[in-house]
Amino acid sequence: MTETVAPVRCLLDAALTRPTGYPVVAPAALPSRDELLAAIAGHLTDTPALIGWARELGDLHASLIPRTVDPWQRANGFDEHAVHAEIADHIAEINSWAVFHLPRNPVARMHTHSLGEVISHVAKTYAEAWWTVLHTATKASTDGDDEELRHEAWFHLGEVWEGYAQLVEDMKSRRVQLPLGWRGVPRTPPSTT
Repeated sequence: MTETVAPVRCLLDAALTRPTGYPVVAPAALPSRDELLAAIAGHLTDTPALIGWARELGDLHASLIPRTVDPWQRANGFDEHAVHAEIADHIAEINSWAVFHLPRNPVARMHTHSLGEVISHVAKTYAEAWWTVLHTATKASTDGDDEELRHEAWFHLGEVWEGYAQLVEDMKSRRVQLPLGWRGVPRTPPSTT
């Protein structure tokens, strides 16, 4: 038994200390920032799965906004748990896609979010910015709160848009790698009793 322990320990040590990459089955390019926003907005059709998931994430995040700001909507039979579960499913699908289509550089710095989480964040920010613009007064109020809120929404979307573009460039130049991601703590559906 001790004869097999040493070789196995050597293999484990080598696997844990040596940087390894995942094999890429079919390399693919990430959508540009413009393509991603166009996909989330629903302006792209007949596109790869990644673009379709981005669109669906945009729709799902948008469906949650009225329930967040209006308590009546929350009590009106809307299944928020199902929407969050579907968002988690799309994030997992994107993360699975990334494993087989994006090269990993084991010596590059690690990003904090998986590709699915990044695209979901862009989709959520886009949905919230548009909701803010469409649902705040069009004329500036006397104190300018609505105008400032719309400006902040667009400014934040611009920051996220630029951040995504920089991430794409960093991925192309292999300066960053994305974590594989995980589904997180499962949400418990609300009690029906």
